[in-house]
Amino acid sequence: MTDLFEAEATTTTSLDLRRVQRLQRRARRRKWALVLISIGLVVVAIAGSYAYNFVTTTFERDSTEIADYDGLGQGVVQVVIESGDTGEEIAATLYSSGVIASEQAFISAARANPDSSGIKPGFYFMSREMKAEYALLALLDPNNRDLRKVTMVEGKSLDYYYDKIASLTGYSIEEVEAAAEDTEALGLPPEANGNLEGWLFPSTYNFNPGVTPSDMLRKMIATTIEVLDSHGVAPEDRLRILTIASLIEMEAGLDVDRPLISGVIYNRLDREMKLELDATVKYIAPSDGPFVSADDKKVDSPYNTYMYTGLPPGPISGSGEASIEAAVAPASHNYVFYVTVNLESRETRYAETYDEHLKNTQILQQWIADNT
Repeated sequence: MTDLFEAEATTTTSLDLRRVQRLQRRARRRKWALVLISIGLVVVAIAGSYAYNFVTTTFERDSTEIADYDGLGQGVVQVVIESGDTGEEIAATLYSSGVIASEQAFISAARANPDSSGIKPGFYFMSREMKAEYALLALLDPNNRDLRKVTMVEGKSLDYYYDKIASLTGYSIEEVEAAAEDTEALGLPPEANGNLEGWLFPSTYNFNPGVTPSDMLRKMIATTIEVLDSHGVAPEDRLRILTIASLIEMEAGLDVDRPLISGVIYNRLDREMKLELDATVKYIAPSDGPFVSADDKKVDSPYNTYMYTGLPPGPISGSGEASIEAAVAPASHNYVFYVTVNLESRETRYAETYDEHLKNTQILQQWIADNT
């Protein structure tokens, strides 16, 4: 009996002890869990504070500072500004090409520079990573444009202009001639009767890379029409004026002679006299030297003004604006003859009668005798 109670007493004590130990272990675990949770909360709070400060600072900086590069940049990149592009569109083009750091930097620079409205469409050589202000100045500098420059001189026929167009574009003469056949696409007016001679205005032109023969022909024709319009030439008078201007272009040695020769042409037309111009004969029968032969004057062609009265069917060369102006406003006089009496100085003398003209011709003959 005693052993039973003693054994029972020992067992109870052991169970209590184990229960106490379990409670102690649970208490310790709860304590460390609370410590870890507290540490975690502190870390999260610190991280959240840092993130908040970072985001806030970033947005505050972005809202007050505009990204921009320093300096003139590096390397070379080609940028295309299209006709009609707005400032925002130009900024987007520069940004996408790596020229500027932000569109807003360029827009701000453009707003601060009144010359920014002068940016012309075209191809430009720029650098990467340019300060927006310098990028704007580069677009305003014509030396940065990638242009194909060509000068078409006055007094030349279609063959010359076709050759120049082929050289600039890299197309063959045959391809240029084929482009010239589509006169409707080129904007050639109906009064030209399908003939481009005289309708390609001689001037200096700048074209963008990749220009085609059609582009050049279209531009030259449009310029001719613009010049005629600027001098008040009605569409129905264009062919006549261009024809007379081309004769003046080929006959006048000096600018002072253009309106005088124009007056001679009009006087002869009014009197139904043959024009008898060497330039028209050379157009159909090219030859070296300043004069035409007796045989050349016998060539049967409507361009032979020694054979037929009136103007030739159309222009014989490309006329500059000075000749067009002379054709529109001829000098008022009674001369019906003229001759260049000095082939070096290009001095020209005028006469109202044939006898006076013969005397002037003798001066020319004497000059030739003294200089040959």
